[in-house]
Amino acid sequence: MGNIGGEVYTMLRGGEMKKKTTVVTADPLNWGAAAEEMKGSHLDEVKRMVSDFRKPVVNLGGETLTIGHVAAISSFGNGVKVELSETARAGVKASCDWVMESMVKGTDSYDAASRRTKNGVALQKELIRFMNAGIFGNTTETCHTLPHSATRAAMLVRINTLLQGYSGVRFEILEAITSFLNSNITPSLPLRGTLTASGDIVPLSYVAGLLTGRPNSKATGPNGESLNAEKAFKIAGITSGFFDFQPKEGMALVNSTAVGSGMASLVLFEANILSVLSEILSAVFAEVMSGKPEFTDHLTHRLKHHPGQIEAAAIMEHILDGSSYMKTQHEMDPLDKPKQDRYALRTSPQWLGPQIEVIRYSTKSIEREINSVNNNPLIDVARNRVVYGGNFQGTPIGVSMDNTRLAIASIGKLMFAQFTELVNDFYNNGLPSNLTASRNPSLDYGFKGAEIAMASYCSELQYLANPVTSHVQSAEQHNQDVNSLGLISSRKTLEAVDILKLMSATFLVGICQAVDLRHLEENLKQTVKNTVSQVAKKVLTTGVNGELHRSRLCEKDLLKVVDREQVYTYVDDPCSATYPLIQKLRQVLVDHALINGESEKKNVVSSIFQKIGAFEEELKAVLPKEVEATRAAYDKGRADIPNRIKECRSYPLYRFVREELGTELLTGEKVTSPGEEFDKVFTAICEGKIIDPMMECLNDWNGAPIPIC
Repeated sequence: MGNIGGEVYTMLRGGEMKKKTTVVTADPLNWGAAAEEMKGSHLDEVKRMVSDFRKPVVNLGGETLTIGHVAAISSFGNGVKVELSETARAGVKASCDWVMESMVKGTDSYDAASRRTKNGVALQKELIRFMNAGIFGNTTETCHTLPHSATRAAMLVRINTLLQGYSGVRFEILEAITSFLNSNITPSLPLRGTLTASGDIVPLSYVAGLLTGRPNSKATGPNGESLNAEKAFKIAGITSGFFDFQPKEGMALVNSTAVGSGMASLVLFEANILSVLSEILSAVFAEVMSGKPEFTDHLTHRLKHHPGQIEAAAIMEHILDGSSYMKTQHEMDPLDKPKQDRYALRTSPQWLGPQIEVIRYSTKSIEREINSVNNNPLIDVARNRVVYGGNFQGTPIGVSMDNTRLAIASIGKLMFAQFTELVNDFYNNGLPSNLTASRNPSLDYGFKGAEIAMASYCSELQYLANPVTSHVQSAEQHNQDVNSLGLISSRKTLEAVDILKLMSATFLVGICQAVDLRHLEENLKQTVKNTVSQVAKKVLTTGVNGELHRSRLCEKDLLKVVDREQVYTYVDDPCSATYPLIQKLRQVLVDHALINGESEKKNVVSSIFQKIGAFEEELKAVLPKEVEATRAAYDKGRADIPNRIKECRSYPLYRFVREELGTELLTGEKVTSPGEEFDKVFTAICEGKIIDPMMECLNDWNGAPIPIC
């Protein structure tokens, strides 16, 4: 490059001179592009993520990789293939040729040559050898191998960034790594031992080791078998033999943030799904708790201005607006519940909104990282120079993962608060304690064990919320005196996501239990009401001589008692004198008798007091049988009143848990334990099966709050 007549020129291969032009963009600092990425709703972004996850082929060109793509390739054996863009071949070759030509000219560039040796091939071998410093362990109790999903994610990300042609590595090496991915061959990488500062050099050196045929290299085959390098090459169909790395190639492969950003991509795919699930579960929680839907009113959230909160509230508002449970709210006695619901219900949009904003920003940060050139030095063919810098510093990963982990912990805390309200009969508006569903609650502890487990999960999740990036140690004789700890933070966030899945599975089963208990409650209440009405008509309407009796006027007030009394406070023994139903029914008759005053004493025939015994005896003879008949019909799926959940927008989630996964109402009368049902849902969440029913709940949402009228 030189200055001729005041103009700057660059010398191309062959001696041709090209005038250098400086392109000035309207967004030189990239803030505009970052802001543009945040347009639209979070839900639409999650839908795009899922769409990318389900594409049969991931086309790599260097700059269009998404978190959905990474999640798809990381899923072992799902048939998704990787294809490399041929348009990238020329740029990759140009940088590789530039390195070799520079070596011929004697140019000294970092790791390609050194002051001690000009044997570039030997130097590459030594680079890989000394970086193979990880520990794997050799028993099931001491396994320190990176999960296969994270390894596959790292391989994909590394291919993508090298395709941009600034790293000096042969295209054939990228094709070989692609063959490993497409053949379901996964190198064994150590779980620990990287700072994600000079990139993830230790774990990535094992990918390089497999490519060069190092004897300590191992891989896992498509059927789970252990492979050495030779077998791995054979199954992958790589016939060129092991690679002898040319100058720069070894460092180009390992000097990268790919392992940290690859795992971060998997974490954020899951975190985005779980954050939407938490919004829906908060709405269903409001349904089964008989909550007041006005907490989602758009005016409240518009005046707060935060987009995450506004969207969370709008999603909940949409679900509750189509809820059969909410349609009965105006019928409730205002004295039956507090004026305002507790914070876990009423402020759930305010709580979840900032967490979703954090997760969304982190998602964009990591997507920029997996499309970045993040090794050192960079080969700038256009300017005919090597550029030394520090793009291997994975700070965006460490910071994004710390923030995401804190958001996940906050989501888990809300879920725990909601769960503890749900199982507590002081707060759950008429549901039984611990959501017990047996005829005899003394032999059914319901979700008591589940609440203990949830407290444990939540405690661990809160501990994991502590930052990783505040624990930096100087390394490599103070060359790496600051380092990002990106992979460590990603690993801890992956743990947090796994715990949130445990909590989500437990809470979702609890929600379905509550839905079924509300269904049973509605049928039992109708039975009790009908029976009380029939007994009142039979016993209280007429006197001994067939004349109309003044006690007939008590029926309306008796039915009010049934309406107001919570079914599960008495239904296991509905005629017990120590339970509130009989006590309050008797009190109605007593109150009416006292209103009659002296006439009760003067006219025994018309005395209401005289009717109390007969009324209670008849009720004891009839009500327990009717209650049992209603329970029996419910158990057989023949309840007179259908389950309201079928008329709700949240029904797809309930249907998935109950019908597709085959879970059932948990009772002490059955052998099935709560943990068995939680496991079914947890496994389904891990396999991504929760996505479709979750999205179906929001199929007809237009992406906006309900207009303020």
